[in-house]
Amino acid sequence: MNLPLTRPEALRLGGLLALLCAALTALFHWQPGPVGSLSSAVSDTYYRFNPHTPSQDIVFIAVDHDAVKRFGRWPWPRDVIAQGMDRLAQARVIALDMVFSEPTEAAKDRALAASFGRTTAVGGFLLNGVRPSQPGAAELDRLANSALTRVQDARLVESRVVELSIPEILAGQAALASLNTLPDHDERFRHYPAAFLLLGMVQPSLGVQSLQVFLDTEADLNAHTLNFAERRVRLDERGFTRLNFYPETRFRLMSFADLFAPGFDPASLVGKIVLLGVTEAGVTDIRATPLGQYPGALLHATFMANVLDGHTLREIGPVAMAGALALVLTLVAPMAWVRNILVRAGLYLALAGAAWGAGLLLYLLAGVWLESAYLLAAIGLSALLLETALLSHSRQHTEKLRLAFSTYLPPGLVSRIVENPEQLRLGGEKKEISVLFSDIRGFTSMSEGVAPERLAEIMARYFQPMTEAVFAQGGALDKYIGDAIMALFNAPLDQPDHALAACRAAVAMQYAQRAINADLARIGGPALRTGIGINTGPAIVGNLGSSIRFNYTAIGDVVNLASRFESATKKLGVDVVIGESTWRQVKDALPCRPLGEIQVAGKEQPQTVYELCWQDCDNPGPGPRT
Repeated sequence: MNLPLTRPEALRLGGLLALLCAALTALFHWQPGPVGSLSSAVSDTYYRFNPHTPSQDIVFIAVDHDAVKRFGRWPWPRDVIAQGMDRLAQARVIALDMVFSEPTEAAKDRALAASFGRTTAVGGFLLNGVRPSQPGAAELDRLANSALTRVQDARLVESRVVELSIPEILAGQAALASLNTLPDHDERFRHYPAAFLLLGMVQPSLGVQSLQVFLDTEADLNAHTLNFAERRVRLDERGFTRLNFYPETRFRLMSFADLFAPGFDPASLVGKIVLLGVTEAGVTDIRATPLGQYPGALLHATFMANVLDGHTLREIGPVAMAGALALVLTLVAPMAWVRNILVRAGLYLALAGAAWGAGLLLYLLAGVWLESAYLLAAIGLSALLLETALLSHSRQHTEKLRLAFSTYLPPGLVSRIVENPEQLRLGGEKKEISVLFSDIRGFTSMSEGVAPERLAEIMARYFQPMTEAVFAQGGALDKYIGDAIMALFNAPLDQPDHALAACRAAVAMQYAQRAINADLARIGGPALRTGIGINTGPAIVGNLGSSIRFNYTAIGDVVNLASRFESATKKLGVDVVIGESTWRQVKDALPCRPLGEIQVAGKEQPQTVYELCWQDCDNPGPGPRT
């Protein structure tokens, strides 16, 4: 169980949650390697729910196992590739995920270059490739003709060396493009570059260049977006966009060997983007992606399909993430007022599930990418802070209860309150209680003839057993008033037989007085006689003091009458006087004698009272029986 936090505790917790929000926002913005890896491990699961099929206008022609079986180990003679290119001639665009950087037999190189000339082929080059070099004048011209020109304030990854195809093959290709992609911090590929900066020129990636040709439009590139007319692609600060991955099997795939099959119809590729790449094991550039191992060429296909089908993703920025974190933390904070820790744990888990689910819905319905791991971290860390604050508060509250009630109650009842504070209402409640007042008769005159030190010794010998008698019957010591004792029964803890318990305490106190007098006689002390009044009725009980000083007590008519009944014992010549309401509850258990009606101060109507005949009762203890 927990109790609501105090205002200072709540303010301190709120400050810590605000710091947590700021820290997580900073981590999201900078994303150091380990943090980014953990975040991606959570959000990568969203891709498995992608319901879309990539555009069927994209056909991936693979140099795969079947093709290698037919034409031999890659790389093939270039006249073989040329024959394949002729069979692809009716495609609108042929995107080549390969570089022909070394010359082979001149005739075969010319055959391949000629086949490119009969198609619309977008050739590839590699920045910082295996055999990079500084391009010559003719090559620089080709690169310049392929560069993006409608560029404004773009921030791009830069390279100064490049691996190009041989000049003869370059001459036959309609345009050039970069084949490079870069992994994230954990070596998985999730983003695709719009372009790179090469020797002062903005060179598009293969997917971007191929779409320019396919859509017959020139792309506009700026610091935040890449636009193909009405199609918009959101970019990050490096000029990369997050890919929306499809399972590999959903792409329209063909083997290069299928181009030579009897049933192949070149017209089936009319108006298509054909991507030619290598997938054969041991040859291809296999990439690690959120959906597992992926041929590198399919990263280009994924980007193009995202653009054509409107499946591009928009990643939320730091400001939006800060808002999402603040919302989550705002939902966690009120859980401090949920008393059951198991319920709180369930709410934490439900909120975590909702955060992950919100990310999934944003992905599926709006194309918005939310790194929900930061929200999950916010929930987990804020829950830890909250539970720590509640534990600290609970311990302080427990110690406060223990200190407060240790002077009122016996240790056993104090332990019950500490272990089950829900049984206690400290703010004040109305309930039926029994109140006991005791007073030493003639105390004032006796004390006048006794030295203060000796009087203190006498009172210590008196109060100890009297208090133990109250505690033994489950009563609470309200206060000492000079030589008088005020005790409560049925408060602070419930006590169904409180009237009987109060009367038994009175009997025990009278028996204890016999032992006290015998003890005082041995040291030459006076004989004491105690009058006791008991009354039962409704009262307001609780902490009726202040936040500075705890004072658990009772107020009400029942308290005043109990005090008046104690005062009447001397006039009536009895030791214990009980009210009628008390008598009704104990008459079948204890011997009582009617004393008639008495008039008490402050009451117009006389009160019916009874004597509790304690001498006819067994001593309920504690202390020796006499």
